[in-house]
This record gives sequence, structure tokens and C-alpha cells, in this order.
Amino acid sequence: MKKQQKNDKAEKAVKELGKKMCGYIPETLAHIKEYNPDLAVLIGDMDKIMVEDGALDRKTKRLIALACVAVRMCEDCIYPQAKVAKNYGATKKEIIEALQVAVLTGGVPVWSVAKKGVTKLFKEWDQEE
Repeated sequence: MKKQQKNDKAEKAVKELGKKMCGYIPETLAHIKEYNPDLAVLIGDMDKIMVEDGALDRKTKRLIALACVAVRMCEDCIYPQAKVAKNYGATKKEIIEALQVAVLTGGVPVWSVAKKGVTKLFKEWDQEE
């Protein structure tokens, strides 16, 4: 496949994913699209399970993903997962409860990792209201 075709395919995959995440495109995905179009397409394909309703609705899936990334101690992953969960209709209480489950299963350090991303999201949220 020619470079321009790969870039076009990556652009389409990222835009489609952004639409399905209610307009949110993680900054890293924009960079991946630019420097590794094949990987951007792969991520878009893999993320379909997260952006479409199935046996679990997509909001519930994002709350589970939020708890998972918190337990894995991925500080940079907290904000994007929480942001998309919010975009899918999660409330502040649901986001906090998902993180409570993460703290119960992963220990108190999980909260130390999660608080920065959640604080950022909640500040944005309060400004929107």
C-alpha cells in the first residue's frame, strides 16, 4: 500500500474512533497516526469493542477500563478513559465508584495514580456546567 493510502486509511480510522468516543481523540493517537499509520488503523480496529454496545454497554466498558488502567498504575491512561466514560454518560459518582473498586483490588497507591486525571476531568466538567 502506498504511503498516502496508508495515511488516508489511518486518518479515517482515527476520525471514526473520535466520533465513536463523542469527539475525544487521545493526543497520543494523533501522533501515532502521523508516525505509524498502520498502528493507528490497528488501534482503531481493536478499540471497536470499547466504542460499541454489546452484552455490556459502552459506558460500562469504559468504567471497567478505567478501573483496569488504574490498577495497572497507568497515570496517563486515567484521564482518557474517564473522559470517554463521561462522554458516554457516566456520572462523577460512577467514575469515583469505578476507582473505588480499583483501589479495593489494587491497593491505596491506585488512588495516587488516579487522582491527577480525575481532578483534571472534574475541573473541566465543572466549567461546562
